[in-house]
Amino acid sequence: MSNWKSCENCGDTEDCWYGLDDYPFEGDCSAWTPMRCRCGGILSTPREHNGKKYRHCYACHFEFFEEDGQ
Repeated sequence: MSNWKSCENCGDTEDCWYGLDDYPFEGDCSAWTPMRCRCGGILSTPREHNGKKYRHCYACHFEFFEEDGQ
């Protein structure tokens, strides 16, 4: 499984059952979609700078910092 196509970077988690003990994600999810920015652009996988995690939008280049512990 690549780092990009993972549960951590999926924009369709509302009704997802992957990651549960009975349904481990194995990189072959037909419902997987990339996380999207408010502008509609695709967000990067989590990155880290000075100990803070963030995602970068490839379209508008805005950076979204994640809350501590996420």
